[in-house]
Amino acid sequence: MTDPHQYLADFEQHLQRAQQQVDAIQTAFRDARTTATSPDGAVTVTVASGGRIESLQLSPKADSLGHTALGATIMTTIRKAQVDAARMIEETVRPVLGDGEGMSFLREQVEQGIAAIDPTGIATPPADRERREPPKDDDDYYGGPVLR
Repeated sequence: MTDPHQYLADFEQHLQRAQQQVDAIQTAFRDARTTATSPDGAVTVTVASGGRIESLQLSPKADSLGHTALGATIMTTIRKAQVDAARMIEETVRPVLGDGEGMSFLREQVEQGIAAIDPTGIATPPADRERREPPKDDDDYYGGPVLR
C-alpha cells in the first residue's frame, strides 16, 4: 500500500513544478518584446506580447518614400515584429513545455496567429515559410488562434 504522507509530498512537489511552469509561461508572454527595422532603415517598430505596438520610429529616410510606400513599409515592419514576438514566445516556452502535446498546441496557435497577422508571408523569413504547416480549419473548436 502507498504511504499517504509520501503520496501527499509527491503531489505537492508536482503542484509546485506545475506552478513554476505556469509562472515561466506567464513571464515569457509578459516579457516578449521585439524590435524590427525595415530593410532600408526608414521604419523601426517595437512590439510587445500580444502584438501590441510600443513604439514606431521613422528615420529621415522615411521622408523620401512617399505616403503609399511609407504606409506599406510601416505595416510590413509591424508584421515582422509581431511574427518575431510570436516566435520568441514559442522558443521561450519550449523548454518549459517540452515537445509534447502542450507545445504542439502552442505551435499550432502561433502558426494560425502568424497566418492571420501575415497572410501573404511577406514578414516571415523564407525558411519559416517553407517549414510552416498549412493552417487547420478547426479554429472554431479552440475559439480561434491566440494571437488574433
